Amino acid sequence: MTWVMNLIMFICIVPSTILMFAIGFTDKAGKKKMIFGVRDNPKFHEGEAEKKLKATVKSCRRNALIITIAVCIASIILLFMPVTDTTMTLWMILVFAMLLIAVPFGKGNTELKDLKKELGITKSGLVYTDLTNANVIHSLKLTWLLIPNALALIATIAAVLIDLGIINVNMVCEKYALTSLSLSFLFIAALIVPIAIMMDNTRNMVISKDSNINANYNRAKKKVWADLIISMSWANALFLVSYLILVMFVKSDIVMLAGILVYTLIILAIVIAGAANQKSIESRYERDTDLDLLDDDDNWILGMFYYNPNDSRLNVEKRFGYGGTVNIAHPAGKAIMIVLAILLISSIAYIIWAASTGHIPDGTVNIIHR
Repeated sequence: MTWVMNLIMFICIVPSTILMFAIGFTDKAGKKKMIFGVRDNPKFHEGEAEKKLKATVKSCRRNALIITIAVCIASIILLFMPVTDTTMTLWMILVFAMLLIAVPFGKGNTELKDLKKELGITKSGLVYTDLTNANVIHSLKLTWLLIPNALALIATIAAVLIDLGIINVNMVCEKYALTSLSLSFLFIAALIVPIAIMMDNTRNMVISKDSNINANYNRAKKKVWADLIISMSWANALFLVSYLILVMFVKSDIVMLAGILVYTLIILAIVIAGAANQKSIESRYERDTDLDLLDDDDNWILGMFYYNPNDSRLNVEKRFGYGGTVNIAHPAGKAIMIVLAILLISSIAYIIWAASTGHIPDGTVNIIHR
């Protein structure tokens, strides 16, 4: 049943890549507010400018499609390969390869900014403040987030006690593998809490002169984020508890791997549902956007990284992908980006080492093979 691990990686990578392509590379330029993270402008659809716009969209979309197809084909090939140190390393490389889809997005962003300069489009619009709803719209119920995290902590403590022999259980996996798995999920659970709080405290967006519309829009968007994060937290916690019980009472690696597969499918379903709900909200309120908002395209590096020293917000909504990102100009934003950069460099260094030595930690493969 080692093929189940390949299937899990396949389910994680392929739909994620296709979803990123669908979200970031529209073929309906002129019908979206943003094109490659640049605000659409009526001047983009006049004469030679329209030809350049269509050429940019077509070129970047084609390159993104090539990357998407390549990742999908590579995933299909790996799906039918035996699980070894080499195939696991290739899967990890593929995880980073699918992020290359951001390259044509950044290229499109740069070309459209250049087009704005050619057309003499300068910053316009105003910054609007809704004093009625200033920083009062919240949707996160913190209790529902802390309860699953508490369950994850209890499961992790139980895993440590099992691996130390304090709780006597004849496990089917390698010693300390259960602790490693539990700590990994607990780390994710702990990381989710500040992210959820930060997203819920995002400054309310002003899209209309009607305060009620602004309140409903922000409440709906924040509820989508809160529901997504809480659902993922419960999925993590329930998976850990279920896996712990299986280790105690079920001596079948088939059941274990089937449980991991079900968990992967649940997480995927949660993410897809969240993205669909956010898209639905944007469509529902699109007709209510009656303000000439400030053009802040220049504050978005490649349309993906937000840097604005004049903005006191720590987190803002993404222009590529789903959810939010940090303001790199903010002191806390700088710290977060440094940590992420260290983690990214460390991960790449590990993959290079694993690829050159053909080795991944023994516990990973042993869990799969037992």
